[in-house]
Amino acid sequence: MVGFGHLIAVLAVAVSAASIAIAVYQYRRTVHRDIFRVYADKYDAILQPEIYPQWQKALAGDNTHWERLTPVMIAYLNLIWEECYLAGDRVIPKQLWELWRPEIQRVLRSNFARQVMNTCDFHFPDELTYGSARLARELRGSQM
Repeated sequence: MVGFGHLIAVLAVAVSAASIAIAVYQYRRTVHRDIFRVYADKYDAILQPEIYPQWQKALAGDNTHWERLTPVMIAYLNLIWEECYLAGDRVIPKQLWELWRPEIQRVLRSNFARQVMNTCDFHFPDELTYGSARLARELRGSQM
């Protein structure tokens, strides 16, 4: 028969384990939120509100402001590279990376970004620029 003392000890271990699990979960959520905030601030510093309308037009193909916005695109691409590296190294959580990925891909697929990437010799993983490694192989095959 299990004594009352053993039952209390088992209960204490279970409560301790649950407390540790909750603490780890809360810590991870805090770190993820902080990462999100840091990158939101970095993007806000690059894309100032006064240039955002021109930025959207440039991404849509209007090359009127490309020359003026090229330094902004270079900073943006550098930030994407940083995120890509950190996501691959699992510093940025997968869930957060997947939240950002569609917008990153939209920018990388724009003619403006492609022009700057060609001029400045930026190379991003095919999965990021084409959406999938399979699509990248198909597109490369059709270009040959």
